[in-house]
Amino acid sequence: MGTLLKWEMKQTFASKSFWIIGGALVTLPALMLFAALSFASEFTGYDAFLEGLNNYNAFVIFLIGVFAGIHVTGAFEGRKIQSAVMAGNSRFNILLAKFISYSTAVAIYSVISMVITTALSFAMGGVTGLDGSFARMIIARAAVFTVVEIAYAATCFFASMFIRHQGGAIGLNTGLMLMSNVGAQILLNFDWAEKFVRLTPAGQSMFIIADMSNSNIAMALATSVVAIAAVIALSYVKFRREELK
Repeated sequence: MGTLLKWEMKQTFASKSFWIIGGALVTLPALMLFAALSFASEFTGYDAFLEGLNNYNAFVIFLIGVFAGIHVTGAFEGRKIQSAVMAGNSRFNILLAKFISYSTAVAIYSVISMVITTALSFAMGGVTGLDGSFARMIIARAAVFTVVEIAYAATCFFASMFIRHQGGAIGLNTGLMLMSNVGAQILLNFDWAEKFVRLTPAGQSMFIIADMSNSNIAMALATSVVAIAAVIALSYVKFRREELK
């Protein structure tokens, strides 16, 4: 497993898609935030930080599906996964290595983007507007937000296991991310639906920005862990039965 994971990580970080999509996910939210701060004087540093998280999540919806399609479906198209199976690696180890490398990329995108937008927020808006400690409201929120984004992006990993055409996978992934986000926003118009939306990574990608209560932190982390475990399990069920060509 160690050798397989090392190889998978090397392939991921050497790919053009990792750098191009990562560059977009890091640069675009920062540019949007800079523009907003340049034309709006009412932003406190804390408000700007939250706006940076919102901006990042918006671009994740449109771009992470592209990365998943290339990372997963592209590996099938390029027969890299088939070669790994033929080399005697277990399908579970192949799947797990692929998911870990994918999640690591998502985590790197999230952390770097938040470091840049946070620095920009407090440099332009000042260290103002905090309604709690910096450690809790900024650092802890960023950590939980990263876990939630990994769980949310896992939707695209799972969907990509079903499509063997890279363009089709990218289209499906983008559609799923958009529908889940729009669906969560629509449901939030109904009081009875809030507790259910909180139980989804799509919902928590919005809630964790607004709600850092202990109960919501616990719910966000639990929801993310369950979603990630479900994606790995269901992806393996699909992959285990698949006849590779």
